[in-house]
Amino acid sequence: MADSDLLFGADDQLDATEPEQQAGFGHKWRILIVDDEEQVHKVTSLVLGQCEFDGSPVHLAHAYSMKEAVEMMQRDEPYALALVDVVMETDDAGLRLVRHIREELHDDKIRLVLRTGQPGQAPEETVIAKYDINDYKNKTELTSTKLKTLLYSTLRSYRDILTITEYRQGLYNLIEATSKIVDTDKLPIFASAVLEEIGTLLNLDTHAVCAHTHAIDAVAAQTHHHQYAILAATGDIKKHLEETHELPSEVVHFFDRAKTDHKGLYEDHVYVGYYHTEAAGENLLYVKPKAPLERIGSRLLDMYTRCVAITHNNLQQKEMIRRSRQEMVYVLSETIERRRPDESNHVRRVSHMAYLLAQKVGLPNSMCERIKLAAPLHDIGTIGLNDEILMKSGKYSAEDIQQMQQHAEIGASIFSNSKRPILKMASLVAAQHHEHWDGSGYPNQLKHEDIHIAARIVAIVDVIDSLGSHRSYRPAFSLDEIEQHIKDRQGTQFDSRLVEKALELLEEFHKIRLQYPDAE
Repeated sequence: MADSDLLFGADDQLDATEPEQQAGFGHKWRILIVDDEEQVHKVTSLVLGQCEFDGSPVHLAHAYSMKEAVEMMQRDEPYALALVDVVMETDDAGLRLVRHIREELHDDKIRLVLRTGQPGQAPEETVIAKYDINDYKNKTELTSTKLKTLLYSTLRSYRDILTITEYRQGLYNLIEATSKIVDTDKLPIFASAVLEEIGTLLNLDTHAVCAHTHAIDAVAAQTHHHQYAILAATGDIKKHLEETHELPSEVVHFFDRAKTDHKGLYEDHVYVGYYHTEAAGENLLYVKPKAPLERIGSRLLDMYTRCVAITHNNLQQKEMIRRSRQEMVYVLSETIERRRPDESNHVRRVSHMAYLLAQKVGLPNSMCERIKLAAPLHDIGTIGLNDEILMKSGKYSAEDIQQMQQHAEIGASIFSNSKRPILKMASLVAAQHHEHWDGSGYPNQLKHEDIHIAARIVAIVDVIDSLGSHRSYRPAFSLDEIEQHIKDRQGTQFDSRLVEKALELLEEFHKIRLQYPDAE
C-alpha cells in the first residue's frame, strides 16, 4: 500500500502536480504537520496548501520528529493546529509530544489532532481518555474532503478560543480601567484617567478626545450650552487643540451626529461613544486608533463609555452636594461673622488658605477637603458671646478677654455630639485653634502633637488673614510684616514645620484675599 493510500481513501482524485507552497509566516492560521514520512507531508500540503479561513490563507510548517516539533513550537509564533503522527522516532513519540505541549509548553489553545496508520498501536478509546487532544484519526479514514472538514472545524474552535481569551482579557482591562477612574474625586483627574486607560483597554496607541456638553466647573466653566467643553485630549488632537483652541472639524462632525441621533457610532475606523445622564448631561468619547478596532475593541469602548458616564454623573452629583454643603457652611459662618463688620469674607479666605496649606503639608486629599469645610466654622462659638464684647473697639479688659476665650469651648460643644466627620473636625478646630505649640494657649493649654493638625493649620491661616485685614484700630499688615510676625512666633504659638510651609504660600494667600475681599 502506498503512503498516499494510508492518508486518503480511494474515492479521492488528486492532481499529481503539487501546488506552490504558501509563504506566510505571520499569518494567523499556522498549521504544524508532524510526521516522519515525507510523502505524508507532501500529500497534506497538496490538499490544504491553498485553503483559506476567515479570509486569510493557512500556512503549513513541517516537522519530522518530536524533537524538531518541540524546537519549532518554542521558536515560532503560535500554531493554531498540529496534525501529529503517533509513531515516529519511537512508538509513542506523538503521545509524548502532546503531553509536552500541554504540560511543559502550557499551550492550551492549539488544537491537537493525532493521526496514525497503526491504530492497534495506540487504541483510540484509551488515547482520547488519557491525552488532551481534540481528535484522533486513522489515516485511512482521511479523504481529502474529510481532511479539509477537519481543518475548518479545528480552526473554528481555535478562533473561538482566541475570541474568548480576548474578551476575558478585555473584561479584565475594563475592570482595571474602571476601578482606576471610579477612585478619582476630581473632574480634571477623572478626565485624564479616562484617556490614560483607553490605551490599556484596547492595547493600542490611540488618538482620543473626551468631551462633555454640559458646563463643568473644574474644566470648562465658560462653556456655553451648545458648545463642547473639553475634558482632556491626547495625541494629534491634543496638539491641534493647543495650536487652534478648537476641535478638529471631523471630531465636531461625529459629535454632532451622535448628539442628533442620541447614540454612539463606529465607522471609518472612528469610535464615538454617547451616553446621557441627568446630572452630567451628554457624555461623548471620540477615539481614532492608529490601527482599526476589532469587534471586541468597539464593544469594550461602548461598555467603558457607559461606565465613564455613570461615574461622571456620580461625580457631578457628589460635586453638587459638596458645593451645597460648603455654601451652607459659608452662609452659617458669615451670618455669625456679620456681627464683626470688618470680617465679611474672612471665613471664605480661611477655608481656602487652610486647604492650600493642608495640601502643601502633604495631607491626604480627603483630609484636605474636610479641613476646607471645617475651617470656616472655627469661630462658630462667638454665637454665644454678647454683641458688646464682639463689637468693642477699645482695649479689652481682663474680664473681656476671659469672656472672649469662651468661644472656643462654646464652638466645640455645638458639634460635640455629631458623628459626621466634617462636623467632628469642626468641633476640634473650634476647640483648639487658639491652643499654642508651646502649651501657652487656651482653653486647655494643649501643646505639640496633642493639638490636632487641622487646628494647627487653621490657627496659622486665621492669624495671617486677620493681620492682612484692615481693622478700626489698625491698618492691614504688609506681606513682609505678616511674614515677620509669623516667624517671631514659630515654635511658640505655631508649629515650626507649618510656619515654613505657610510662608511659602504667602503670595497664594494674597491672591485669595484679592479674590474674596472684605466689603467696603
